[in-house]
Amino acid sequence: MDLTDAVLGAEVKVPTLRGEATMKIPQETQNGKTFRLAGEGLPAFGKNLAGNLLAKIAVKMPTGLSSKERKLFEELADIRKSRRGRESNA
Repeated sequence: MDLTDAVLGAEVKVPTLRGEATMKIPQETQNGKTFRLAGEGLPAFGKNLAGNLLAKIAVKMPTGLSSKERKLFEELADIRKSRRGRESNA
């Protein structure tokens, strides 16, 4: 999953035993978070019911940044630093 999708939220396709399922990723999702997709897992032995599928988020850090992308990340870092400074003084 792209960093921007994890930060801003997105709908992603997840492969399942029955094809693809759409999963909503909420904004500010952390790397490693696990989501449960009810009824999308393996079938229960001797039953006509499927278990749950667990999907673990793996956020990919961007590489090969353009100069504009790098500048935007630097601006974001400055904003976050000044915000942390204001919060620690409160």
